[in-house]
Amino acid sequence: MIRYLKQYKFLLFLTALFTAISSLSYVFIAILLQQVMDIVDMGDMDGFIKILLFSLAYFALMGVFMYLQSLFSKKFVCKIMKAVRSKTFIGIEQHTIEDYSKNNTADYLSAITNDVKMIEDNYLLPLLQVIQYTIIFIASLAVMIYFDIIVTVCVIIAIAIMLVVPSLFGGLLSKRQDKYSDMLSDFTNHVKDLLSGFEVIKSYQMKKYVLSRFEISNEATIKAKYSVDKAIAANEAVSMVLALLVQVVVVFLSAYFIIIGRISAGALLGMVQVSSNLANPLLIIFSNIPKIKSIKPITQKLNNLSDYKEQNTNTKKSPSFKKMIYVDDLHFSYDKENEVINGISLSIDKGKKYAFVGKSGCGKSTFIKLIAGYYSDFKGDVLYDADSLSVLDIDKITALSSVIHQNVYMFDESIFDNICLHEDFSKEELQSVLSDSGLSQFIEQVPNGLKYHVGENGDNLSGGQKQRIAVARALIRKKPLLILDEGTSAIDMQTAYDIESRLLAISDLTLLTITHNMSSDILTLYDEIVFIANGKIIEHGTFEELITKHAAFYDFYQLKK
Repeated sequence: MIRYLKQYKFLLFLTALFTAISSLSYVFIAILLQQVMDIVDMGDMDGFIKILLFSLAYFALMGVFMYLQSLFSKKFVCKIMKAVRSKTFIGIEQHTIEDYSKNNTADYLSAITNDVKMIEDNYLLPLLQVIQYTIIFIASLAVMIYFDIIVTVCVIIAIAIMLVVPSLFGGLLSKRQDKYSDMLSDFTNHVKDLLSGFEVIKSYQMKKYVLSRFEISNEATIKAKYSVDKAIAANEAVSMVLALLVQVVVVFLSAYFIIIGRISAGALLGMVQVSSNLANPLLIIFSNIPKIKSIKPITQKLNNLSDYKEQNTNTKKSPSFKKMIYVDDLHFSYDKENEVINGISLSIDKGKKYAFVGKSGCGKSTFIKLIAGYYSDFKGDVLYDADSLSVLDIDKITALSSVIHQNVYMFDESIFDNICLHEDFSKEELQSVLSDSGLSQFIEQVPNGLKYHVGENGDNLSGGQKQRIAVARALIRKKPLLILDEGTSAIDMQTAYDIESRLLAISDLTLLTITHNMSSDILTLYDEIVFIANGKIIEHGTFEELITKHAAFYDFYQLKK
């Protein structure tokens, strides 16, 4: 958190300055009360009127400084919170697809919401309180010395006993805060999973199971929170008892000194007032110090996300795709045990069209993702022209290709925004891709046309309409490599044929299509069909060549027909 405090050090300085002024003005009320009491004791009416007027002005000015303190402290907290959230989100966005997929989306969501909120509640607010009440304590101690040195010495001895409290609870609270953060992440994950499957829950009458699962997760999270709260409560209780001890020492010693004539009644009133400014600040300080210490695992987690860096891309080469992509003896496994890709070698020439076919789960999509740079932990090699994937900038590799998945994601914005993704394109470019994707007629029918709001993940659209938007989104960028991962599966056969045939007619476009569509009219248009089974390329060639061979692809084709 030190980096953020340094980033807003001037704002922190202003906050501390007005905190100091307002705190000192609050402490010096004890001296003001002493003066009032002594003037009353002497029966000095003129002095009483003067101190009354002074007090009115004093409290008015004190109110102004307290307002400024509150204003700057709130601004400081808001700025830090914004910076932490932004840096964490930027760090998450910088992850490669491979690294991002290692955690659940709910873990990232929990970090940005729950963990950042814990930073506010258990670090920023306690830190400002510690600053404020430390100033109040030091100033109160100085006022106590002003009133009587013996009482002050006794108070210091009582305070020394209190110094051991944070060390007793700090470590315990830190462990419990870390566990609570993990439980919040799990809880967010469970709730997201249940809400995302709302339609399945309703369709299959899973209400009883879902409620049970939610209650179990909710109960575990509350137990973790209560565990933290118990440690905080114990810390606060012990601190409170010791803080009250300080006040008791002040009251009884002051009373004794009045009896023996060492101090005046006004000094007693002032010391009673200032003793509360010793006890209460200590109570707050010592209850907040363990909170501040306990947040260290949370800040470390957020730092790990925000400080994420890919392998040094400055030394990586920019990929080129002028001639071919060559895959050499490629092996890949998700779990390090079962190979999904088992020794594939293939040349993909620029401008040619390839159809990848095979049974579900044979490795088609994984193979395409490896080519597109989604994963790095593979054996063998993938070369763009003559350069190995290992020496290339992954971000620039993914920028070479557009991918249209079967499950298309739509942002909760307009059709126009979901196609252009907030980049600038000409009207001609936009109209061209609307025509090629088959969107033109749909755009004319919906209210507001391109400005039509698609809803959360395209809830206002049919599956086919979402696919058309995805095709337009890919085509408008005119990247050299287009990947259709079942990208036209949700579109009617005629529209799918129209879109695919248009894509196949673009001469400088390299097209990789994963398909279960065994239409001979379409398959004959591909330069090469690659038949994959069990993570291996069994056959590849033109449609006519593979049909003529009467081998594995022929059997698959006949079965599909």
